Amino acid sequence: MISVAARLAGAHPRTLRIYESFGLITPARTEGNTRVYSENDIIAVRKIRYLTRKRGVNLAGIKIILEMEKRLGISIIEDNNY
Repeated sequence: MISVAARLAGAHPRTLRIYESFGLITPARTEGNTRVYSENDIIAVRKIRYLTRKRGVNLAGIKIILEMEKRLGISIIEDNNY
């Protein structure tokens, strides 16, 4: 449920929808089309918020960073930073 995920990630539900629309996160969906966020989705939201707020990276830049991480199989940003 988006409200629970938003609370866990420290974000507003609308923020999660924006991140989804940019392709930064892809929550699973139930048969009723309700978003279901995994622990990895919550971690991704925290990372995105860290990059936007603390590092000044825009969403297009974050998309590139996340794609590079996926391709290389590494985390560019240390997990303990966010």
